Parts: sequence; structure tokens; C-alpha cells
Amino acid sequence: MNSRELVRRAIRFEGPDRLPFTGSMGETDFSGDTVALFPDFGYAWWLGGGGTDEWGCEWKIMPGSGDMGQVKNIVLEDIDDYARVKVPDASDPKRYAAWPPILERAAREQKYVVVCNGPYLFERAHFLRGFENLLVDIAMQPEKTRRFIRHIAEYHFQTIAYIEKHFAGCIHGYRGTDDWGTQTAAIIASGQFEKVFQPVYAEIFGRTHRAGMDAWMHSCGQILDILPHLIEAGVNVVNLMQPNVFPIPRLAQFKGQVCFEVVADAQSSLPKSDEAAIAKEIQALLDACCSSRGGLIEVQLDRMYFEGDNVQRHIGEFCHAEYRRRDPFLQQIVK
Repeated sequence: MNSRELVRRAIRFEGPDRLPFTGSMGETDFSGDTVALFPDFGYAWWLGGGGTDEWGCEWKIMPGSGDMGQVKNIVLEDIDDYARVKVPDASDPKRYAAWPPILERAAREQKYVVVCNGPYLFERAHFLRGFENLLVDIAMQPEKTRRFIRHIAEYHFQTIAYIEKHFAGCIHGYRGTDDWGTQTAAIIASGQFEKVFQPVYAEIFGRTHRAGMDAWMHSCGQILDILPHLIEAGVNVVNLMQPNVFPIPRLAQFKGQVCFEVVADAQSSLPKSDEAAIAKEIQALLDACCSSRGGLIEVQLDRMYFEGDNVQRHIGEFCHAEYRRRDPFLQQIVK
């Protein structure tokens, strides 16, 4: 079973021969079963220097911090003017000019290709509107906020349409990010999420599926209350970096409904380098997330974890070896 089939079967609960594992999701490489692909955003403002992104958000990065920085301006001063926000032209062929040789190699090596296209909705909205302003908008003007969110989504609709027209069958997953969780709960109430955001996620995920791709999403924090809404909207894969905040056993309620992309807790476990504790956590994740037919994709630790989360490289090797050793699908074959 090749890499593409392994990932697809894990996502769709069709019984992979082994646990699939990712290549880097921060840069394009061929080290795992997945290959990440990125549109050309014109200027990589997040790689240390800051600057203005293509939506007009001005990013400031503290020297030596190593993170992506923070937005320091407000593009949308008045929610009534949301239609004036200029959506980047996702139909510009220059954004995709570097893709063909990557896709040719991925096809030869039978890899599962994931387009990684930045924020979906919430993050981009608060980058443009300001975090506090957006929370007030959600509470006081939910319908207008939903229209603003839908306006932002045009960027993803255009991207998906371009992929379907020019790269049909070559790309297998579409991935975005929205950090929805605090340490203890989602940032907004479940009912607010259902009213304002879920319909637009459903449209994005629906278009993703119709274009022949699985819908992937990263979200940091404890998002237990909104996960059912994301699943109902059609998300296929959810990336978790802090599974202990749920805590892990509570993820079992979603077994068979969604595939989790995870390794161990990047906040509380991995930086401590306690191999015995990490091994116990990996087993807990396998028990909670894996059905007999799929449900988990191992995150192979990369530079983002080593440089951004202070995880030692030998811990990345240890985690990968533990997932191989504990692979429930290989054990089924042996039995």
C-alpha cells in the first residue's frame, strides 16, 4: 500500500496497512507519507523579518523571538465596511508556478499532497478587524460578522476552484488553520460558533470535497465544544498540538468520526524530554483516536517543533520509533 493510499484510508476509515505519518507541514519535503504544498504569497513575512502581508496586515516580530509575530494595525476599522477588504487574487497563476515539478515527484513517489493555505476564517478575521473588535462583533452583530467571514472565504473558494481546474487529481488534501482554543475551552460559545462560523466552514469543506480533496484543519487549544460543529461541517482531519488540554481520553468520543493528526503534547510533554511519559501519552492517543479502521496520522516532528517549541531532536526520533513500535494496524496484521 503506497503513501497516498495509507493516508486516504486512515482519513476515511478504510483500514490502512500501517499508521501513516506526515512530512513537514511547514515546508515542502518528501520525508513522510504527505507532501506539503504552498501557494506563493509573494513575501514570506513570517520568516523572521515581519512586514505587510497581502491582506494589508502589518506584522511585527520581536528580534530573536523565532515566532511569527503579531499584527499591529487594524485594516477594517468598521464592520459595516467589510466588503471593502481586498481579497488577494487566488486565481493568479504566479501563485502556483512552482508546483508542477513538486507534483511530478509526488506522483512518482505516490505521496499524498496537501495544500497548506494559511488561516481559514477566524484568524484572518481578527488579523483584519482586531481580536477584541471581532469578539464584540460576534456577540453584537452576528449576521453581519457572518457576512464578513463569508467575504474572507472567497479567497479559499478561488484557490479551491483553481486547484480543481488546473491540478485535478494531483492534490489530495486542503489545509487551513484557525486557533480556536484557550487552555480550558473554545474562545467563543458553541452556539455563536454554530451560527456565525459553521455555515462558512461547511461551504469551504463542501467545495474541498467536490474538488476531490479531504479537508484538513489545524487548531490549537481546547476545542472540545466546537469539534462536533467542525465535524458536522465536513472537516476530515484535525491537527492537535496540545491534546492534554482536552484531556486525551475525551477525544475517544470522536473515534470513527474524524481523523486526528497528532504526535504528543507540544506544550506540556515534548519539551520536557521525558521519554517514559511521552511513550505513555502516545499509547493514550492511539487508544483514544484509533478505531480498527483508521483515525490517526502521526505528526513527524520537524524544524517548527525543534526551533519553535524547544523540542530536542532525539525526542522526534523517539516519538517516531514509538509510533512504529505501537502501530495498531501492523499488530492486526501480525495477529
